[in-house]
Amino acid sequence: MVRLKKGSPKAPQLPDAAQKTRRKKTTAHTKTALSDVQKCKQNGIETHLQATNTRNNYAGHVRRGREWLESHFDHLESEFTVGDNDAFSHIPNRCSDKALALFMSLKGFHQNLSKTTVESIRSAFKKMWELSDGDRYRGKWHLNEARQCWEGNPAESAEVFDVLSSVKHKASAEGGDRTHSMAMTKDYMERTLQWHYTVCPLDIALGIIQKVMSGGHPSDVNLDLETRKVLTRHLEQITFEASAWTLWTRCFELIKLQRKDISLDTTMLDGSSSQLYFEIFLSNRKGWQKKVDKGQWEADLRSNHYKIYPRPSIPACDCFVWMLVWIKWLELFHYGHTLQPNDLIFPAMGANGVVQPGQPISHDTVQKWINESTAGAGILGNFSTHCFRHGGAQYWFMFAPVGQRWTLAKVRWWGGWAEGEHCDTLVRYLLDELHAYEADYSDALAPISRGANDSLAGENALVSPASTEELRLVHASVTADVDRLRNDIGSVNNSLRSLTNVVVQAACTTATAFQHLGSSQHFAVVPGSESHTSHTPSLSPSPTYYVSPQSLLVRGLGGHPAAATHSPSSGSTGITGTSQNNGAVASKQRERLGLGHPGSTGTLPSTCTTSQRLPTHGLVIPRVPFACANGTTSPKNRSWKDIVEHWLVGDPNRGLKTPLKDWPKEWYQGINRQFASKYHQRSTIALEFINEYDSNETHFLAAYPEAELGHTQLLKAINKARTARGERISRRK
Repeated sequence: MVRLKKGSPKAPQLPDAAQKTRRKKTTAHTKTALSDVQKCKQNGIETHLQATNTRNNYAGHVRRGREWLESHFDHLESEFTVGDNDAFSHIPNRCSDKALALFMSLKGFHQNLSKTTVESIRSAFKKMWELSDGDRYRGKWHLNEARQCWEGNPAESAEVFDVLSSVKHKASAEGGDRTHSMAMTKDYMERTLQWHYTVCPLDIALGIIQKVMSGGHPSDVNLDLETRKVLTRHLEQITFEASAWTLWTRCFELIKLQRKDISLDTTMLDGSSSQLYFEIFLSNRKGWQKKVDKGQWEADLRSNHYKIYPRPSIPACDCFVWMLVWIKWLELFHYGHTLQPNDLIFPAMGANGVVQPGQPISHDTVQKWINESTAGAGILGNFSTHCFRHGGAQYWFMFAPVGQRWTLAKVRWWGGWAEGEHCDTLVRYLLDELHAYEADYSDALAPISRGANDSLAGENALVSPASTEELRLVHASVTADVDRLRNDIGSVNNSLRSLTNVVVQAACTTATAFQHLGSSQHFAVVPGSESHTSHTPSLSPSPTYYVSPQSLLVRGLGGHPAAATHSPSSGSTGITGTSQNNGAVASKQRERLGLGHPGSTGTLPSTCTTSQRLPTHGLVIPRVPFACANGTTSPKNRSWKDIVEHWLVGDPNRGLKTPLKDWPKEWYQGINRQFASKYHQRSTIALEFINEYDSNETHFLAAYPEAELGHTQLLKAINKARTARGERISRRK
């Protein structure tokens, strides 16, 4: 290598001017970076200052308010003047408070919406104006005489507060004495589980899973579509209710639960099966931002993580086993594969019995479940989706067995309440109920007092020694029961003797008749046959299927293969069928599957006796509009675009991995014919856009303005146009 000298012309040297120019460019680059940082700061505040759900709800209120103001501005000339039609913009004007008060009055008085909705509307506009220009639009709304401009927040005006107070008073006057939900107690949970066993053959599902765990294959059991639909609906409800009661979740927190939030692959086993557990992470638990605001970083590392253990003593609330059964049911009889990390644990199910992987169940569906189960179980009262959180908290604080009740600190942590806040909520959940329990003297005439006001939740009555009067009452009760049992046994013996005599006489008469006919057959009465010729009529218990938690975990959910056990013991860890008298619906489904009476046999169905078999696993056509996890739905005017995308590209996030245009006929014909109607509807819309209008959105919307109203109205318009073109023949009704 040749070394160049300093003075050589080949040695490139930067002049001083060039170096200064480079420094100037660096300075200019720094100024550009500062502007980017400013934008980044603004985006960060808009994105992370509030939770996503809150931000979306607020944005919806603001959007609807602006649409209302724009559509009614011409009728508000007495209130507003020209130039005031931007009262709901980011920068408020002198009429912003009046416009907000009118909009709140419309929602609260005319449309009769709840006070919570009206409060949320006010909060949405308040937050928008607070973030518009630093501190200028914060505080009380007033006119600055010196600067001749309005300052503060219009949502803090006296007129807005008057409307809000009026709506609250109206709600209180119409609401009655008590409108909040009753608690779903442990007894209510057990009664609803008994109702599920009565109307649905849950033993079928548990038996099928037990068979698969023992080495069988799901294809060996051919369930029909209707039975799978009923089993899926009840299993999902039982699992949802057990999880909500155990974790004390709100409805919107649990419907967003995904497979990645349950750590089944890292299930721990501490020495014995009683210490088996898995973890659930509630990533959508309400109030997590307040913990971060208070600097609780270390506590936040473990908050919202819950270890779930088997609870065989309370099967209706055993989240451990029901969750494993439900996941296995989804994987084996709906998806045909293991759940993906982003798959919802509680997906929605269509009317055709097909699960929609990307659609969470709605709040209305959960409320419908609660109403149906409480009515079927004969439970009276007002129950909302909050009843499980209420009931679980009360049970572990007041009504759990002595020695197992939780402290207030443990209740606060498990329920996700921050320390020092929401005291009114804790009081309403626990202390008010406890005070009502301890101050209840409705049983003052009872022979034995429960002593509720002598100790916490009447613990004293449970641990104090029995008195002489109590022992006398117990003795009298036992004596009466023994006397009744003696009388019953005597009646049974008399019935047996009478029946034995009838059988003996019939046998002798038949033998005499055969002798007269010259028959070679002879009948004789065997000594001691009196005790074997008749049976006491009794109800046979339903078959008890036990699914071991260990087998559910290790076969397909983590660990090594192991055989499941089949045990009739009710004290084992797992789920047992306890219903002895199943209803007509469950009996018909058992007969359809060839199971007969629940006490007659424990065999599982091997053939399908109905005409409609199960569709192919994994096939799904997503519903539109989409249901979001926050309870909202996608705009109807976008539904046709989603349909075109499903036809051309698919939607893997919602289970449609193969575009509809590539579906073979057997995917929507034959055993999959429940997809035929929806498939042809989607193809009609997509092909009309692609073939007739060459994928030109402008021309398509001009020809079909019904697209703004949703895909149903659009489909009617397209069918009408196709009929006019002679491409479709309408059916005569």
